[in-house]
Amino acid sequence: MLRIARRFTSRYVDTCPPPAYDTGCTHCGIPEFPPDKQIDFERNLNGTGSDPWKHLLVFSHGYDDFSKMPAKVELTAGSVASELTSLKRMLSPNHPVSVTNALVKGINNRPNDKELIYLYPDNKIVEFDIKHAKSFVEHYLLPEKEEMTEVFNPFSQSTANVMGKQDHSSLFTEKPIESDLVLICGHAQRDIRCGLLAPLLQKEFERVLEREGLSHVVTGLISHVGGHAYAGNVLYFPRDCSKMPIVFYGRVFPEQVQGIVNTTIKQGKIIKELYRGDVHE
Repeated sequence: MLRIARRFTSRYVDTCPPPAYDTGCTHCGIPEFPPDKQIDFERNLNGTGSDPWKHLLVFSHGYDDFSKMPAKVELTAGSVASELTSLKRMLSPNHPVSVTNALVKGINNRPNDKELIYLYPDNKIVEFDIKHAKSFVEHYLLPEKEEMTEVFNPFSQSTANVMGKQDHSSLFTEKPIESDLVLICGHAQRDIRCGLLAPLLQKEFERVLEREGLSHVVTGLISHVGGHAYAGNVLYFPRDCSKMPIVFYGRVFPEQVQGIVNTTIKQGKIIKELYRGDVHE
């Protein structure tokens, strides 16, 4: 998870509270998976997730159905995910960046052909032309200044490479993120476990969020986030990461949804038994 989570060391509860009511799918059983695609119920989830400095949600990937998204969508020529992947050599190894594709009703339907990215923890919606992908990296994905030491090369004039953020403000349109997002890994072509669990989880989240009156929280699907053996994988993206970090949960099933909504979204607490980030107490 994002490093900002480490500031909230007192916001943990040990276990997920049981559901208080049945929406009709709260107690739906876990789907049957192939023998070689079982859920790992043994490993402690803490620390099994990534810990990026920045997390990008790409909404301009061209898919309206995650069952059709290829397993390696970042290899799709001409896509923003492909462009950003090819530019990863520019990034600082001390400031990792995660790029995932998201599908949320009402967000992916764009009125223009601009690339659309949600940037965390900056809490910004950014639009830009794909030809400015390199400038996007320089403007948003580099630290203010960092000195990197390279492997010694006797044919090089210098072994120091100074990297730093560059100002390309005029190339981008920005506005603040206004909704909290609950995104479920539903990348079926990458792993069947996520593909089968995601629809059940999304439906349950929608029903619980409506019943709890949380209209500012919307649900959707996200591409591969790592750790399919811990499906269902659920990420909560608050619209303001200065108040609450992004939270990455694993082994989430419909009966845990009410606990997540009430404990994490409403109370701002992290459920330790489901948490895939690092726990610091």
